[in-house]
This record gives sequence, structure tokens and C-alpha cells, in this order.
Amino acid sequence: MSVTREEVLQLILRQLSAYGYSGLSQAVATHTKVQMTAESSSRLEELVSLGLRSERQRRGSDALSENGPQPAEAASEATDGGLGLGLDLDRRVPAVVPYYKVWYKTKHKDAATAAAFSADGRYIATGSADSSLKLIEVDRVRNPAAGSARREDKPVIRTLYNHEAGITGVAFHPNGLVLASCSTDHTVKLFDLSAAYGKYAFQSTGDNHAFHSISFHPSGEYLAAATDASEVRLLNVRTAKTYLLRAGSASNTDQHSAGLTNVSYAGSGALIASTSRDGCVKLWDGRSGTCVRTLDRAHGGAPTTAALFSRSSGYLLTTGLDSTVRLWDVAAARVVNSYEGATMDTFDARAVFSHDESLVMVPDARTNSIACWDTSSARLLKRCADHKNRVTCVAVSPVTSALMTCSVDECVRYWSPDEN
Repeated sequence: MSVTREEVLQLILRQLSAYGYSGLSQAVATHTKVQMTAESSSRLEELVSLGLRSERQRRGSDALSENGPQPAEAASEATDGGLGLGLDLDRRVPAVVPYYKVWYKTKHKDAATAAAFSADGRYIATGSADSSLKLIEVDRVRNPAAGSARREDKPVIRTLYNHEAGITGVAFHPNGLVLASCSTDHTVKLFDLSAAYGKYAFQSTGDNHAFHSISFHPSGEYLAAATDASEVRLLNVRTAKTYLLRAGSASNTDQHSAGLTNVSYAGSGALIASTSRDGCVKLWDGRSGTCVRTLDRAHGGAPTTAALFSRSSGYLLTTGLDSTVRLWDVAAARVVNSYEGATMDTFDARAVFSHDESLVMVPDARTNSIACWDTSSARLLKRCADHKNRVTCVAVSPVTSALMTCSVDECVRYWSPDEN
């Protein structure tokens, strides 16, 4: 199916307006003689995102329809024919943990609490209990110039302020131009990373409860958030309005019964996972906002602290205060692997996949390091990325084997395999 020149230009004009560049949109319309409309839309961004995802999935994952499947379809499609790109429980070759070397270290003024990579792996954001955020350019981390005195050569290219209490979560907008952060000061803030030397948020959304976690919808139009309350928040990025995900029954029994600890979108946007002090993990329809599945007592009744979808969206990695990490088949709602041998005793404990999903990694409170398991065999392979105090967060690059770790020792460290 081919599209006309005018259709493409109309998408560009509406996308520019959605980004706030109305003047530029008008100028392009005038120059190209395409009729200008008052409507703004992120449809072009959605189509590009879907196209890129489809291209990746043709290499090993199931293709998604343009509008995304229904949640039940997403789960079944993701599990048909295997576990998706890089996540294969039948893999015969054992996973290998690289020898990680510290390539860069910087400090906050209090405990480092949050970190995230941009989707292209070029930038890292870190947050701290001192209420500040740092933006780090990865290309400068392993460059010899990183140790020079010139400010323009330093890996930390921006320090952002605006929160009044500690940072609990950070997330890059899919377009890479906006950074979202949440805090115990009861706000979610958005920072424009394209603005030269900008240090303050251009948008702030408040709540009656402290925030603990945020996650962008793949289109970037919505931001899911977890607070001390029992309902999942959904923030409209464009309007700054907040909505509550509703229970699937009139009795309200599908809501969590205690405060939330974490929230995460599936890569398809079809599902949202939430974890809570009540010990449950819930899955929500990403479009209707209703609860479609509850994993009751997911960790034996212990509070659940995090949930993360595999790339295929067919599997869910959960963390609990029973000091286990579990891998769930989303369609069957059953545990397919449990990862034991690390200590997780704080509500910020969150396990992640390595960039190729061959490893499961989580901060180990007992050893102040990162425990690493083979995703397929669930065998504990080794510990790495040591700190002087408890590790609060590990973030994984989406494109390489690099890690960023945060710690109560106030340090954030960038780790990458030693090529020698």
C-alpha cells in the first residue's frame, strides 16, 4: 500500500504541532503548499515506532498489527513459537557474564537512587535522594577526554533541578528529547533535553501521594505511574491530566489493596504491569485501562517490588521481598523460572534483563553487588559491579552489554566489558 506525498506531509505537519512547533508547521505548510489543519497528532511518531518495532521483530519476534493486539492476543502471539528475541529457555549454550570494568564514576550529594538509558543507548539519566538529576552522554564515558578538565568534554552534560525531595524514578520519552522523573515530593516532572542548558522542568504534575515509578507508553503520549496509593495513575503527557486505571468489576476487587511499588508498560503498549505491597502483580489492558489478570501471592504473599516485560511481551520478570526473582509466562499465568541466591529486602529492589535477555540481574543487598543468573537455566553465575554500600538500582543499555549502577554510597558507575 503506497501513500501520497500529501498524506506524508500532513502527518509531518500534525506531528510538528504535537511537539509544540506550530510556527514551523505553518512554515512547512506554506512552503510545500499543503493545506494546514488545526489538528495536532502524534500519529507519525506512532507509525515510526511501530515500523521500527516491526523491523526488529522480523528478525525473531512476532510482528504486531498497526494498532496493537488485544492483551490476550498479545500474550498468546508472544508465546507462540518460542520466547521471542534473545529469550529462549531451550537454549543449550550457557550464558556468560562478561568481566565488567568501571569506565566512569560520578557522585551525587546523597544516595543515588534511579537510572535509565535512552532507547538508542546514547544517554543515561540518574537521580538521587539529593533531588537532582544528571544527564550523561555515553560516547564521552569511554573517551580519554572524559578525564580532562574541560567542561565540554565531561560525560555529565546536564544537571537538572526542580524536585524538592528524593528522585524515585526516571524514564526517557521514546523520542529521546524529553526526560521524565518522579519523586517523593508528590510530582512527576518533564524536562526538555533539546533546550540548551535548561535545568528546570517545563511541565509538572502533582498528586496527593509520593511517586515510586514511571513508565512511558511506546507512543510517548501516556506515562503510567505508581504511587503510595493503590490505583495505577495514567498521565496524559500532552494535557498533563491524570486518570486512574479502573477495576474490571463493580465490587472494585480488581484494584490493589495496598500502595504500589512499581509500574511498567509492555513494549507493545497492550499491557501494563503493576506491583504492590499487597503481594500481587496485576496486568491492565493498555487501551481500556481495565484489570485483565491478577497474579495473586506472586511471591508467596511477600510484597512485590517490580515487574518487567520481555521484549516479546510474552514473559514477565517479577521481583519480591521473598528474595526471589520469577519469570512468568503471561498467557498461562504460570512461573517458568525462579532465580534465588540474592538478598532483596528493600522496596526499590528491581530485577532486569541483560540487553540480549540471556541474563537476569538484580542488586544483591547482602554483597553490595549485582547478582547474575542464566535466564534459561536459572543458575546463579556470578556477582559483579561491586559498590561500597547497598546497590539501589541497575539499568541496562538496550544496545550493548553496558550497565549503570546506583548506590547508597552516592556513586553512579558505568560498567562495560573489558575488551582486553
